[in-house]
Amino acid sequence: MPCELRPATPADTDAVYGLICELKQKEYDRQTFAAGFTANLNNPSQCYQLALVDNEIVGLIGLQMMFPLNLNCWIGEIQELVILPQMRGLNIGQQLLSWAEEEARQRGASLMELSSGKVRTDAHRFYLREGYQQSHFRFKKML
Repeated sequence: MPCELRPATPADTDAVYGLICELKQKEYDRQTFAAGFTANLNNPSQCYQLALVDNEIVGLIGLQMMFPLNLNCWIGEIQELVILPQMRGLNIGQQLLSWAEEEARQRGASLMELSSGKVRTDAHRFYLREGYQQSHFRFKKML
């Protein structure tokens, strides 16, 4: 299915909020979300690309550029990748992932990295099919 990709803007806050709620299967405080999204849009190491079908936003990928000292190279980290359920299986995720990989390459990255929740087995199959390998565990702690 033909899909158009374009950068996210502050005007997309509500649509991006809806996609993130879909991804996490929960709702967040809208004001906090909007403030964080605006801050991220103003961060040069962070970028968001949207997928549109028939001018409707149906997907999102978030890319952050980092230089972890222990890796001694620039990496592109996929922080979010979500496609509306009714649009999955149409290669939209693949198009967004390809965009992020090329964007990271152009910004000097030699490695891509992402995290995916344990229960997201469909996403795990997708990432493995796209050439990603499970390399480590990720731990978190609420503060």
